[in-house]
Amino acid sequence: MRTPDNWDLLVNRSGTGDFELRPAPDRPLGPGEIRLAVEKFGLSMNNVTYARLGDSALPFWNAFPAPEGYGRVPVWGFAHVEESRRPGIAAGRRYFGYLPMSSGFTLSAEPAGHGLLDTSGVRDFLHVWYRTYRNAPAEDELDDRRALLWPLFPASAVLNDYLRRTGAHGADTVVVTSASSKTAIGMAELLAGNGRFRTVGVTADKPFAAALNRYDEVVSYDELDALAGGGGSAVLVDFTGDAKRLAALYDVLAGRLVYTALVGYTHPDARLEPPELPGPEPEIFFTPAYEEETARAEGPAAYRRRYAAAEERFVRGSAEWLRMSAGTGPDAAAAVFRSLLAGEPGPSAGHVLRP
Repeated sequence: MRTPDNWDLLVNRSGTGDFELRPAPDRPLGPGEIRLAVEKFGLSMNNVTYARLGDSALPFWNAFPAPEGYGRVPVWGFAHVEESRRPGIAAGRRYFGYLPMSSGFTLSAEPAGHGLLDTSGVRDFLHVWYRTYRNAPAEDELDDRRALLWPLFPASAVLNDYLRRTGAHGADTVVVTSASSKTAIGMAELLAGNGRFRTVGVTADKPFAAALNRYDEVVSYDELDALAGGGGSAVLVDFTGDAKRLAALYDVLAGRLVYTALVGYTHPDARLEPPELPGPEPEIFFTPAYEEETARAEGPAAYRRRYAAAEERFVRGSAEWLRMSAGTGPDAAAAVFRSLLAGEPGPSAGHVLRP
């Protein structure tokens, strides 16, 4: 079957990873609307999380409506304005932001700060962070890495700021699950050499995480007993969202834990709601809210400069450990998503897709 020029890639919401390609609806733009043509987007466990939690209290399936029983997986990537009926937003302008897994889409928009703001009513339920599209530079040799890492690094940076500002709640150890994930790596890179607390990475791929030299210590999930009996207090930063792994860590860190942040949901059994644990009660760490707090305290311009410099270092430095691969077309996108759903790609793999 020939791929239509304009298409939507729909996934069966049953969680089987079955995709269906359909022609995208075509209609004239209304006043205040723009049409974005998708150039490329990254695919990672972050996008699998959007699908797994699509019907949760954060209903990601509602961001880009689809026919009954199907969903359009949200992704992050680059797009340019193909057509505009919004004064102040010119055709040809390039942006980075929240997109459907489609060849393009139409939205209501208005110029805002350093980019544009999606004002479409259907996405009003999303935090403004998801509806803001930043001005994007022309494509260069780092473009694919940016497409993959730009949406992941905010949590890395904000966690670093939070832990440094709070002194890790007085703890001398920060334990990080899913330590081979890209967001965890970014955070560990920023925390390295902080001089106040050590970082311990917990991962299913110990050789990879240890070779990064970003953590003071790395243990596998089979070695959690190595964390028991140590002195001093600890903070837990969890990227798995898995109740069993959290319970096991609470057990080995009993009496030492002073704070737990729930940040990610990389495990297939992850749930948005925090599990019942003996204390401290886990806190869902919502990155946009903490970022706003940091920017207000530091000043928006100063924060943006500092953040941009750290982001660029992380993107460039990822060449040491992240091997990028590129694909084209909806079939390639579906294949990568299914492989992520099955947990197949290793932590050193990065995927970027073009329509």
